Amino acid sequence: MKLLDENLIILNADVNTAEECIRLIGQLFQEYGYVNEGYSDAVAAREKEYPTGLPGEGIAIAIPHTNNKFVNKPCVGVVIPRQPVSFGVMGTKDDRVACEVVIPMVIKDSKMQITMLQEMMKIIQDGALLKKIREAKSKGEVLEYLHNLEDCITC
Repeated sequence: MKLLDENLIILNADVNTAEECIRLIGQLFQEYGYVNEGYSDAVAAREKEYPTGLPGEGIAIAIPHTNNKFVNKPCVGVVIPRQPVSFGVMGTKDDRVACEVVIPMVIKDSKMQITMLQEMMKIIQDGALLKKIREAKSKGEVLEYLHNLEDCITC
């Protein structure tokens, strides 16, 4: 089993809002059997209550997710929007950040979620890596840059 799937990477996505971004990737998650119907609604609702935007090192990132009741199998998606998309800043109610990289997590196991979030923090703190992800010309490049996330599957 792999967390990263080339089918779940969207480069140059034509989205204008956090909700459009969540629904776009959620549709792919459902199409490829990673989540059940209702996933996108749950993530969009959670994002309004508990935002997931983070000012990364030079590039802001969002990590939308929801509880595991919609999860069939774990995965990580990547959305690189054509233009930055405004997400609420994690831990705040009103602050916003223009995200250039969105990495939704679909995690079933809470232990795995903690490990994934720790790995995501490493990515957020690596400005050079974020820039490479943002500027990737192919899905294969994105997979290469995020290969460390695959290690989380064994946790």
